[in-house]
Amino acid sequence: MIFTSFKFLVFICATLLGYFLFPKKYRWLWLLGASYYFYLSASVKYSVFLIFSTVITYFAALAIERVGSVSILPEWTKEEKKRAKKKAAARQKLILAVVLLVNFGVLFSLKYYNFAASSFASLAGIFGLDLSPAVLKIAIPVGISFYTFQVIGYLIDVYRTTCSAQRNFLKYALFVSFFPQIMQGPIGRYNDLAPGLYEGHKFDYNRAAFGLQRMVFGFFEKLVIADRLAILVDTVWANYAEFGRLQLILACFFYAIQIYADFAGYMDIALGCAQIMGIPMAENFDAPYFSKSVPEFWRRWHMTLGAWFKDYLFYPVLRSGWCTRLAKGLKKKFGKTVSGNVTTAIALFFVWMFTGLWHGASWHYVAWGVYYGVLIILSMLLTPLFDWLVAKLHLDRSRPSYMLVQGLKTFVIVCIGYILFRSDSMSAAAGMIGAIFRTSTPVTTPLSMGLDGKDMLVAVAGIVILFIIDIFRYRKFDVRQWIGEQGLWLRWIIYLIAIFAVLIFGIYGPTYSASSFIYFAF
Repeated sequence: MIFTSFKFLVFICATLLGYFLFPKKYRWLWLLGASYYFYLSASVKYSVFLIFSTVITYFAALAIERVGSVSILPEWTKEEKKRAKKKAAARQKLILAVVLLVNFGVLFSLKYYNFAASSFASLAGIFGLDLSPAVLKIAIPVGISFYTFQVIGYLIDVYRTTCSAQRNFLKYALFVSFFPQIMQGPIGRYNDLAPGLYEGHKFDYNRAAFGLQRMVFGFFEKLVIADRLAILVDTVWANYAEFGRLQLILACFFYAIQIYADFAGYMDIALGCAQIMGIPMAENFDAPYFSKSVPEFWRRWHMTLGAWFKDYLFYPVLRSGWCTRLAKGLKKKFGKTVSGNVTTAIALFFVWMFTGLWHGASWHYVAWGVYYGVLIILSMLLTPLFDWLVAKLHLDRSRPSYMLVQGLKTFVIVCIGYILFRSDSMSAAAGMIGAIFRTSTPVTTPLSMGLDGKDMLVAVAGIVILFIIDIFRYRKFDVRQWIGEQGLWLRWIIYLIAIFAVLIFGIYGPTYSASSFIYFAF
């Protein structure tokens, strides 16, 4: 079931009505039923993987917590107590390792096996070996990357004792399957999300109004902006050799807006749904295109994924035994600064390589991840030099002109990365980049890129509105709060304009596919 489908509108109305009519104590059960209906409507067959992941992590968390609460008898010696704790810690680590291996094994088999097998066969071919690996003919279950990361994060948090294991299986199943986030996130943390899920919330007019405002804007982002720009972007990327340099650069710019409006639109619909019910969910975007550096961009874009990799991959790699030993050796020979930079760079490289792989089983995604990894590592290493240059040239970093230049520089770097991300392969990405830098280009106009004049005008107007809203977000001005404080007539004029803008200017029709949220593929 897709957020932009009529079926979803019926579903969400029924879900909200049932939620507020159900007894407060059992509203979480209603949400559980609605969430599983939502997921099963996408695929009954592949729901077995969701259930399997839920069951195995539920029992593993209980086992880890039970093993960790080892009984220490008063009459034991200090050595006996130490051995008992060490044995319990080893058993906990074994349970965690096995369940991580199983969950990531399922994810690898479904999403990465064919990619790994074909890559290995290609590598073997270089050495004259002719391999024909078996191909796994199975579709990737919707949302598997998101809910796998969510349950793994929960399990590690239980292991670290930063959260307690949930003893009610059905409540835990709701945490894993909560319908607004199961398809595309945000990736929730148990301590942040679970309490809101299990408490029954009474209906609140202001909360419902703010949630509906956010949902309408999400539909506007998706249907008016993203799906309209998708026509242009798909047209250019499929035939990039036929377009001139200006059109190719415009297509890169429009894709940056498309993917943002698409993903942020989904998030606004999801968070709006949850807000109506009083359930807080993590924000995933914070005006990312106003970032003044690449690291800042990734602190503002897909924030829950970045936080997940930081907490569950970056720090574990940095604190691992081999990395710690490497740091000590480098510190003795080259000093603390070199030691810290080298080990941090290694951890960052791991994070970004896996970030690329997380987005898709293809080398162009890996290259996209490595691209950002190299940029962020260089940013870290060259920061002292940049600070020295800024001081030497007496540049004022608080001046609007300086921030504008830094923002434009960052946006261009991000758009270059999108060429790798959007292309179907490394060769296609190379072809697109080569077409931009070729000496002679075909003569084309912006109106030959798949959109007529009226559609281009609507797209540009939508981008301007998105830009203005993001300025308000960047400046921490709450537009929804401002609208809510206006008089009744003005409020409803704004609501009706927004609703009719979606209905009139949204991309619909018999050939329209509402299933094309970009991040559904991940």
